[in-house]
Amino acid sequence: MKRLTLMRHGDARWKDRGLPDLERPLSRRGTAAAEAMARRLRELELVPDLMVVSPARRTRQTAEIVARELSIPARRVLQEEKLYLAAADDLRQVVQSTGPRIAHLLLIAHNPGLSELMQQLVPKHGGPGLATAAVCSIAFEAASWQGIGSDTVSNVQRQSPPGRLFGLFG
Repeated sequence: MKRLTLMRHGDARWKDRGLPDLERPLSRRGTAAAEAMARRLRELELVPDLMVVSPARRTRQTAEIVARELSIPARRVLQEEKLYLAAADDLRQVVQSTGPRIAHLLLIAHNPGLSELMQQLVPKHGGPGLATAAVCSIAFEAASWQGIGSDTVSNVQRQSPPGRLFGLFG
């Protein structure tokens, strides 16, 4: 069995227009939402074996919050250049290249690619895409990462930060 958890970074600050997109930090609201979702992941016992994170500052900050809350050591948090503003197919390639020893992978990345990947993997759950800091955790009856797909989904849990659309699917 494999579990893939997709998390969109927390809300980013837009005030400093001169700051490159890659360097935009989390807003206060984004930090609070990331903290709330990290606590929720702990409550649901959704602690990944590995976190793979976009190089954008807002995703790295989100990952730091999650890693701290879930007591994930730094060596289990990898930055992957390919995740920055990646399309769904590129995200899927990163997932499918994950080593066989990893049972639970957490990706922290960006929309629209992250929501598109979620919709490809769990089309029957439909609904809106991932809001900032939202999480979709998908369990697959698959022995390898290459075997994950909509036909091998066994469980889906979807969570949004407080004040956002909330959903939990079994």
